[in-house]
Amino acid sequence: MLEKYNFHWRSNFFYNFPKHRNLFQYLIQSVDKRQIVSVSGLRRTGKTTLLKQLIDYLISIRKVAREDIIFFSFDENQVSIEDVIAEYEARAGKELLGIKTRLYVFLDGIQKLDNWQNQIKYYYDQYDNIKFFISGSASLFIKKKSRESLAGRIFEYSLVPLSFKEFLIFRGKEDLVEKRPFFRDTLQKEFTAYQKRQFVEVVSESEEDVGRYVQTIIEKIVYQDIPKIFPIENADLLMRILKIISSYPGMLLDYMSLSRDIGISRVTLSNYFYYLEESFLIKKLYNFSKNMLTSEKKMKKVYLSTTSFFPFLNPAIDETRLVENLMVVLTDARFFWRTPQKYEVDIITGLNDVPVPVEVKFANLIDKKDTKNLLRFSGKFDCKKALMITRDTAVTEMLELKDGRKIDVTMVPAWLFSLK
Repeated sequence: MLEKYNFHWRSNFFYNFPKHRNLFQYLIQSVDKRQIVSVSGLRRTGKTTLLKQLIDYLISIRKVAREDIIFFSFDENQVSIEDVIAEYEARAGKELLGIKTRLYVFLDGIQKLDNWQNQIKYYYDQYDNIKFFISGSASLFIKKKSRESLAGRIFEYSLVPLSFKEFLIFRGKEDLVEKRPFFRDTLQKEFTAYQKRQFVEVVSESEEDVGRYVQTIIEKIVYQDIPKIFPIENADLLMRILKIISSYPGMLLDYMSLSRDIGISRVTLSNYFYYLEESFLIKKLYNFSKNMLTSEKKMKKVYLSTTSFFPFLNPAIDETRLVENLMVVLTDARFFWRTPQKYEVDIITGLNDVPVPVEVKFANLIDKKDTKNLLRFSGKFDCKKALMITRDTAVTEMLELKDGRKIDVTMVPAWLFSLK
């Protein structure tokens, strides 16, 4: 069982994935920590590759003996962690309890194993010489169960789709970043390609091929992953909701009217949105308030979790809406702002006590009226800085509020902002 997954036991073998995601540097800092390391995220973001890169790192840089590293995937077999450890002990001819040598155990696709959190907790508590790295695709299945049983025992990381810099690295064009003043036009073209290509395997594929690729990802999550975890009566409705969101990214969530249009109860619709969010397919934003409870109660907005989904769900998406969705993802936004008078700012970043309003205006011409809502928000919440994401305008202006206070408004092209 183990031999088929552990090619690194062979002399001179390396998995040889030379290009690293940004998260890799954070994970190697956790190697010497006692805690379990968890990597969760959307399908096909590279979680398995990341684990194998860590194995190469342990062998080549940390000089860990190849036989002291175990990799196992639950994609094909849902055996217990005890079975994995027992087979290793039989192969090694020794019991692990009481041995000082550290064993590194990599468990891929752990969400498919029933009661995994209690199994891993037992070994964590009883065997202080075992270091666990785990990965999984369903966020609730990883996070909820780990937080219930593994509080204080686990470091959680999320592997998201490619950043613009990572996209350039996997395209072999990372030198453009270092010399960006000389390659402005090329970077703008690369940014256009990046908008719909945030998975490593399709960075150089046609939009049609990207559409087919992400279709398989979405369908597996909707028709296989989610029904295994959540009580789903009609998976086709999940797909329908995704297509509605792709038609109106940034739509205000009105469960009552949408439930009537779709023909399901408000509670069921709310649950379906929750399932999609916990499966990394959509991203929900809350209307900003200094009071978090107030934000929870206010109307919400919803976007796709990656703009790479558009070639399948809505190939004809307007670029302005596409870029707004992309900026929400890249800033990891949690809030927008909208008043009863319909004054609105797309994204609110920063900490609650120092918010920074961000407006996406992906247009060729920007004028003073485009900054009005940024200034309204800044005046209300005493902000010192505001940001506007543009198509090509790059300028910083000091604008004045009616009461005389001054706001630093920076306008930056979307491609340049994405590099930062």
